[in-house]
Amino acid sequence: MGKIKKVVRKFVPKSLKYNAYYYFGNNYSKKFSEINKPKVFIMLAGDYGNLGDIAITQAQEEFIKRTLPEHQIVPVYLNDTFKMIKTIKKIIRPVDIISIIGGGNMGDLYEGFENLRRNIISSFPNNKIISFPQTIDFSISKNGKRSFEKTIKLYSRHSNLHLFARESTSYNIMKESFPKSFVSLVPDIVLSLNINKKKKSKRDGIVLCLRDDSEAQLNSDTKEKLISLVMNKYNNVSFQDTHIGKNGDSIKPLNEVFHNLLGEFSNSELVITDRLHGMIFCVITGTPCIVLPNSNHKITGTYNDWLKDADYISLITEINDFNSFLKNVDIMKSIDTNKLEIPNLNKYYESLEKSLKL
Repeated sequence: MGKIKKVVRKFVPKSLKYNAYYYFGNNYSKKFSEINKPKVFIMLAGDYGNLGDIAITQAQEEFIKRTLPEHQIVPVYLNDTFKMIKTIKKIIRPVDIISIIGGGNMGDLYEGFENLRRNIISSFPNNKIISFPQTIDFSISKNGKRSFEKTIKLYSRHSNLHLFARESTSYNIMKESFPKSFVSLVPDIVLSLNINKKKKSKRDGIVLCLRDDSEAQLNSDTKEKLISLVMNKYNNVSFQDTHIGKNGDSIKPLNEVFHNLLGEFSNSELVITDRLHGMIFCVITGTPCIVLPNSNHKITGTYNDWLKDADYISLITEINDFNSFLKNVDIMKSIDTNKLEIPNLNKYYESLEKSLKL
């Protein structure tokens, strides 16, 4: 049976899967006890092993609760998206809002996410839809151009679509590509989290949080040399990642893993990372960080737009000299974290608040 399901998933188009759920799937309306209360749905909520997306889901839910305290917040997790659309269409009212998770999956690199986003936008033409701060990055390949054209065509059909970019490059692309939609620039929503982690009296050690996937810009030789030099020079070097490679886990353990990782960062002297949320987790926990770029504009854009004045975050765009790099490590390790100020970016979310309240 498992093999049959794999074959079916491989050859059945997403559109047929959606139609199957819509016409033959279950109706879960009974789960919604507060039918008359206005709702905000959080679509594509994180229930998989990307801790950045787990953090986004938590931050998005908290932001909406603060902004619309009288609304019922309904997370609809990624793996439940197709089967829940039928139910939501049964109970949704004109006053209800569809929100879509923020992040960095608006593009053809993560085509599955973009297909789901298109499905959601086309399924609710009469409701306000708010896409929380995203990075947009469609490739210039044939498939990338085709995917982008499909997105532009479908998004443009919706009369009340609000798109938020989390850095300037994405903002400019969205502004040009979606002239009929409301487009605004705000920080990544995780930067709105207020984290009070219990810290050790003295921080200790270095955390290496380096990616090994299609978004990595650091080549393998440079990465191996960086790791070797850091491990040989410094004591207590550990390895962490914001992606734990699990799918379909219950949300509670994933939230626990996310907060455990924040604890690891909070108790370290320095984090070296090329993951966007590795950098952002350092920002919100007041942890010195050396950040390296990934393969697109999301890290450099986020740093330059929102974080360049944070003295405890250092962006190194390219490693040309390892001696200079290690000197920078020494400087960042010596920062007195008791005296640093965590940036307060709340004022920059004003347009997002207004879109929710409109």
